[in-house]
Amino acid sequence: MSERMAKKYREVRKALREAGWSMVRITGSHERWEHPDGRATTVAAGGKDNRDVPRSTLAGIRRQTGLENLR
Repeated sequence: MSERMAKKYREVRKALREAGWSMVRITGSHERWEHPDGRATTVAAGGKDNRDVPRSTLAGIRRQTGLENLR
């Protein structure tokens, strides 16, 4: 099994924007993202763009958004 590089929050935000998601609001360390088709997700963001996203958080974002390239 090959080791994957950890995703940074900046990469996750970029992938969401490229897929048509837009950030609606930030409350504390959570960002609310919405898609034009009505879907919405809350991302528990550590704040800084250069921090690694925990594997379980990334899996949750992937499940809620359907973005399989977030691995």
